[in-house]
Amino acid sequence: MPNWFKNFSWERMFDYIAERSVTPVKVAIIAGKSFLYFHGLTRAAALTYTTFLAVVPLLILLTSITLAVGFGNFFSDYLPHLLSFLDLDWPVDPIITIVQNAEHVPIGKLGFIGAMGLFITFILAFGSLESNFNVVWENKVSRPLHKQIRIYTPLLLIFAGIIGLYAGFVNYLQNALSVIVVDGLHFDPSVLKRLINAFWYLTFHGAFLLVIFLTLYALPARPDPKNYTKKKLLVSSIGITVLAWICIIIYVKILMLIQTMLVTRMSIFYGSLAFIPLILFLVFGIWTIVLCGNSVVWTICTWPESKDRIWNWEGSPAEGLNMTKDRM
Repeated sequence: MPNWFKNFSWERMFDYIAERSVTPVKVAIIAGKSFLYFHGLTRAAALTYTTFLAVVPLLILLTSITLAVGFGNFFSDYLPHLLSFLDLDWPVDPIITIVQNAEHVPIGKLGFIGAMGLFITFILAFGSLESNFNVVWENKVSRPLHKQIRIYTPLLLIFAGIIGLYAGFVNYLQNALSVIVVDGLHFDPSVLKRLINAFWYLTFHGAFLLVIFLTLYALPARPDPKNYTKKKLLVSSIGITVLAWICIIIYVKILMLIQTMLVTRMSIFYGSLAFIPLILFLVFGIWTIVLCGNSVVWTICTWPESKDRIWNWEGSPAEGLNMTKDRM
């Protein structure tokens, strides 16, 4: 009879499994320990709140640039189209109303104090996001504020510029396809709709994959000295990005099943707001998967040192950081 069974412990049980398993299983178990040790579920819940806290300021900052180039209604026009890919059959009118209100508030109308308030909210939101990823890499603090401003401000401007250019490209593409497919080749308008849907499907998935990759690869402030190569970090980040996206798709399918089974019962208690808990579960699940991915990337990059790490579940001033068998 194994020791973990005589003196039962979940950690001993999974250690027993890891000792007799192939390397990918060992990596998954160590990553799971890292995720739980650093309170991954609690951090996912905090990031869910941060996401909703920062979404309106971010929309105002981004749409200020799209307003300047004549595409201020880009988000509200195409958000229903993007939500249709999730196929969750949610009432999106309240969400569209919030987005439309954000789109019609240029920074110039807010004044200096209002604009600075939005910018500070944006920086603090990204700082909170960064700190939740840093802790897995044994870095318990975020970048200094001046570094955050230097890094995140250009990213904000670049992202807003890309949104503006992309909005113009989408409008141009739709007009061009309409002229070529419907007016020129005389195809049925349904063909044009399928082409547009295929374009949105590819760009939506591509953009989401890019965001996950940047979150795993570029967001954490990893301390020096680094005992891994940039190539190892890059390859592992790409692989885990694809795996995380597959897990998110599966999670959305499960959420769809839950909605189909329970949304009628939930509406008894929540009325027309029954979709709000589902939105919270959706965002919470996505952050949980991405934070798990961050732990997997850490495990791969620091392997084989990570498999010898001692996890101090009881708690101490050291909190288990850098506690490996070699150092003990």
